[in-house]
Amino acid sequence: MNSTIARCLTKAPIGVRSIHGAAKKAVPAPRGDIQDPSAFLTKIGRNSASLADKFKSWEHLFTATPAEMKADMSLSVKQRRWILNWTEKYRQGVDPYVIPTKPIKKKTK
Repeated sequence: MNSTIARCLTKAPIGVRSIHGAAKKAVPAPRGDIQDPSAFLTKIGRNSASLADKFKSWEHLFTATPAEMKADMSLSVKQRRWILNWTEKYRQGVDPYVIPTKPIKKKTK
């Protein structure tokens, strides 16, 4: 093994996946008719509007971690993934829209 690489690996703290720190994601400015967490959660659908009171502010909506959503807000896995996916899409410039779910077909015998 190259001695430079070996030195770098030994200096990294245990449990660190990479030498670079995770960059903080930017909080996008509200745009259009979406000006607060309630409007954002209403727009993404899937009963997310009922969770609006759990987010303190616009910044909190975009900076809340999955662990915080689980422990402090008691959101289910589906709710966390849905909100986190949409917050990332919003950062990338995609305006929220409702994606309908397929109805579950009843089994017939």
